[in-house]
Amino acid sequence: MSDTLLLGPLVKTSSSRQTERRKRKDHFVRETVVKGAVGEQLQSGWEIDRPLKVKVKLKKHKSQDENFENRVWLLFDQLGFEELNQGRNFTVKFKRGKQIDGEKQIDVFAKDDETVIVVECKTSKELKKRSLQKDIEELANLKKMIANSIRQHYGKGFKPKIIWAFATANIIWSEADRNRAEGENINS
Repeated sequence: MSDTLLLGPLVKTSSSRQTERRKRKDHFVRETVVKGAVGEQLQSGWEIDRPLKVKVKLKKHKSQDENFENRVWLLFDQLGFEELNQGRNFTVKFKRGKQIDGEKQIDVFAKDDETVIVVECKTSKELKKRSLQKDIEELANLKKMIANSIRQHYGKGFKPKIIWAFATANIIWSEADRNRAEGENINS
């Protein structure tokens, strides 16, 4: 499998970052449909944004977790990272043996000349305690394989500092989860 397929999709140019930034700043998902399909869309939570001649522009609020991921992504964009993940389907493919047989979806991926940041985002509608043990253990178990894929993707000359992190909203971390994350060198 080609190295270019190990990570993706990525935004690498200033114009693609600008397009992604605009999408992520918008708190709505937008869609254009033919006028005949508006009724069933309205029943599934969409609202009319504006009518056109033959079609109708619809919108609906993004989910809370998507809005939170977007806020974290926008933070890294503002910090000046040149490469960031595109959309919500960014994945890292990795090897467990000699073949690529694993894949991990990453919420936020940011890269500059020296650093790569891998962020898992977790949120809750209301403030509450929530165990992150399973999520911390999953990331901890995949760190080495993901790091190898990152290095392979960018080539032997790139030796980045890789920062692993959890970004949370409305989640109260237990002391055990904090200790577990710290022990695995995962920032919270």
